[in-house]
Amino acid sequence: MCNQIFNGAQFQYVYTHQKFREVQAQFKGKANCITRLTNSSLGYSVYEVGEQVSNSIFNKFVVTYDSVAAEVKCQCLLFESRGILCRHARSVLSFEQVSHVSPRYILERWSKKVKRRHTHIKSSHDEPLLEPRSKRFDQLVFCSQNICEFTSESEELTAILHRAYDNVMVEMESLKVKRKGTSSRRCQLGIH
Repeated sequence: MCNQIFNGAQFQYVYTHQKFREVQAQFKGKANCITRLTNSSLGYSVYEVGEQVSNSIFNKFVVTYDSVAAEVKCQCLLFESRGILCRHARSVLSFEQVSHVSPRYILERWSKKVKRRHTHIKSSHDEPLLEPRSKRFDQLVFCSQNICEFTSESEELTAILHRAYDNVMVEMESLKVKRKGTSSRRCQLGIH
């Protein structure tokens, strides 16, 4: 998939402690999975992964693996909803003897290197300066709460919202880069 070793250390190095604990739980849970290839053609394989949840009860999940595109998808949608590869997908990757995980499965939003912003605490001293920004922030929080309440009703809705968030972040980061490029060119030309 890429040049990073597919093991816990890779995720431990990149992710925050809290997110890594979630990843670690999936690594441990892989031990309860039994993987069986059900169909395969032209680099595209379909697996059934049975996860033992008690002595005689197994939950079954369908996992697809595309070796050409280096993509793995599980019907449990844990990656789509929580941003970490599930134990079922990990089981398939082990079965396929994949030794490297694609960077697409290591989301930057949980990276130790991401700058966290906690600057929206209101103070009577800076209220006049931040008023427009604070109002925008409050409106966004209100809208987000409504969306999150509605979305949290199901895994499918949660996955849709995560994809939307990812797309919006890409679009906003692109705009920010364009604006930064424009302002630095203006400074070079002496225009303010």
